[in-house]
Amino acid sequence: MKIKVIQNKKLARSAMHMSGFRANLGGCISYKDLIDTFGEPTFTPEDSGDGKVNYEWILKFDGFYFSIYDWKTYDEEYTRNEYTNWHIGGHAGAIDTNNFINAVLDQMRESLFA
Repeated sequence: MKIKVIQNKKLARSAMHMSGFRANLGGCISYKDLIDTFGEPTFTPEDSGDGKVNYEWILKFDGFYFSIYDWKTYDEEYTRNEYTNWHIGGHAGAIDTNNFINAVLDQMRESLFA
C-alpha cells in the first residue's frame, strides 16, 4: 500500500489535531531523502507558530494520518543538512505505527534506488 502525501494544509491540521509522538524514524534518513521520496514538506518554518518544528510531512497510510517532523532543532540549516532523528507523530497504536514506518522505509528504498 502506497503512502499518500497530504499537501492541503487545512486537512493536514485537522487530521493531526491532538496527535502525539509515536516513534523515531531512525538515525540515517536525511531531509534530502524525505524530499526525494515524498516531495516538499506539508509544513515549513513559516507555518510553525512556536518554532519547535521546521519541516513536517503529513501522510496517510492504511486509513491513518501520520507526520514525519524534526523536533526542536530551532535551526533550518541544521535540519536540512545534518538532522537524522526524525519523529513520527499520529493517533495510531504501536502496530499501525510500526507498519507505517516499514512502509516509509520500503517507499524510500524504491524511490532512492530505482
